[in-house]
Amino acid sequence: MKNNQQHLDHIVRAQTGFTLVEVMVAVGLFGLVVAGTIEIYIMCSRVWRVTVLSMDTSQMASLAVQRMVYGLESNCSLRSAGLITLQTNAYGHPQPFPAASKYWETGNEPPSAGNVTHYTHVNCAYGNDGSWRLLISNEWSGVESIDYNSKMRNILFCPDTNQTSAARAKRQLICNYVSAATITNTGGTVEITLTVEKSDGMFIASNQASMVVTKRNN
Repeated sequence: MKNNQQHLDHIVRAQTGFTLVEVMVAVGLFGLVVAGTIEIYIMCSRVWRVTVLSMDTSQMASLAVQRMVYGLESNCSLRSAGLITLQTNAYGHPQPFPAASKYWETGNEPPSAGNVTHYTHVNCAYGNDGSWRLLISNEWSGVESIDYNSKMRNILFCPDTNQTSAARAKRQLICNYVSAATITNTGGTVEITLTVEKSDGMFIASNQASMVVTKRNN
């Protein structure tokens, strides 16, 4: 009789399942595992976004310098220039600058190379805001320019230096997101330094590229 009672007690305990304490401990452990997994995912996601952003700015800065030195398609470049003239007394935009145009802050797409906001003045009443124009010419291409517009944070190649709609349509983008760009021209040797800076939400990355070029036709 005693053995039968013990057997019945064992069956009852088996059918009652887990106690409340056991369930709470299991849920707590599961929560810790899930929380840890989410935290690791968020950390890895942040590292990945920063890495991608840094690689992007590095590539953009390097490509911009190469485009200035070796040209875009069949256009003139610093390497093939017969004459180089640097104009540092430039202003990037003649009108009050609209906040909506700050694509590097808003996350909007940068305006196209032919957009009217890419308006670089030299020798104007507005003075100098860090923008510049580099005039380059040779026998077969005539006078062309590379313009840095500090207000729009871009560098453009301009086969026609006029500001007409027809001239704007010919422009080609060298680089956007250029937070700083300096250039010197001494005795046919041109030194270029530029910084590309981009943001992705709370993440910001910047990279600098530079090059010293001696024109071949010097």
